[in-house]
Amino acid sequence: MKVLHLITSLKIGGAESALVNLLKKFKEENKNNHFIAHFYNGPNVEKIKALGFPVFKIKGIIHKYDPIAYIQLKKLIKKIKPDIIHSSLWSANFFGKLIANSLKIPILCDLHSNFSHDGKIRAFLERITANMAQKYIAISKTSYQGFINTIVNKIKNENKRKNLKSKILIIQNGIDVKKVRKQFFKNPLSKIELGFKKDDFIIGGVGRLEPIKSFDLLIKAFSIFVNKIQTDKKNIRLCIVGDGSQRKKLENLVKKLDLTNKVLFVGQRIDAQRFYHIFDCFVLSSISEGLSISLLEALCFGLPIITTHNSFNHDVIINNKNGFLIPIGDKNKLAQAIEKLYSSNLLCKKIKNENLKLVKAKFDIEKTKNAYQKAYSDMQIL
Repeated sequence: MKVLHLITSLKIGGAESALVNLLKKFKEENKNNHFIAHFYNGPNVEKIKALGFPVFKIKGIIHKYDPIAYIQLKKLIKKIKPDIIHSSLWSANFFGKLIANSLKIPILCDLHSNFSHDGKIRAFLERITANMAQKYIAISKTSYQGFINTIVNKIKNENKRKNLKSKILIIQNGIDVKKVRKQFFKNPLSKIELGFKKDDFIIGGVGRLEPIKSFDLLIKAFSIFVNKIQTDKKNIRLCIVGDGSQRKKLENLVKKLDLTNKVLFVGQRIDAQRFYHIFDCFVLSSISEGLSISLLEALCFGLPIITTHNSFNHDVIINNKNGFLIPIGDKNKLAQAIEKLYSSNLLCKKIKNENLKLVKAKFDIEKTKNAYQKAYSDMQIL
């Protein structure tokens, strides 16, 4: 079976990491021929090439998505003649559906976001092309429900709504626990290397420094926490791994809150897995998130997780059991959750045991790979 993986970007990001993780497992199995096409370059291009898979960059003349890019992509698909197209991220899904439909090739589209922040134009384009795909794979319950609320339920024709809903599966992102841990222990990182002390309590955040990730909320909550506790404040640190358009703004916020000596911006790292072991807890402060790869990586080290979410129904975290669920945008409750973990070594140890068991039992990459393989096989029957 020939599978063309079409993805908008191969930069640092959750969808990109999920693709790399999946391709690593497919490489071990060596069942199918896999090809990868993308619009934006990034560090994951070399990772995929190192696995031995052919990678193709789609380039427009005026814009990444101009008519030349569309023609180029269509020519590439005709040349490869894939049995299935597996697309990921909005632009790849949109162009993939148009071309797959014109060439009569089945397409499977991954759903990574909850769609509430994609804007009216994207939502409209998504609705009018929705039934062009043979299958949709939501990577979390949040992504599934977001697609239902924003896209499916807005389609007026009842039969089209039912048909579209029947096409959606949930296949959760997976992680290779042994490999993630091995990558750290092969080249361990210490707190001392980063300028921290051995007994420092380090709050970690990993991700793109973009508005949707709300790192400003994390910094504000950290400030509240630091100013509230009565014990020695010298051993409390915030470490942010990632880069993006908001970095300067976030650095200015840190200065304004007089936290310069307590917050470290590491920048973009392709070896982000090396940082989890030195964290004492991990925070996701996003406005919107599917099933974060960085969250799964943090679970590989048993880290207590604090994450913002729009409900108490989360794919990974059970509130007050293996982490804390915080209402989106609530800096005070986020600060309170950090304080709970800082104040109780016993709670941190209990959560660590829970999360190590959880990630191995529920989020093994082997299960994810098998689910996708079945989806591919089912599509060939359609």
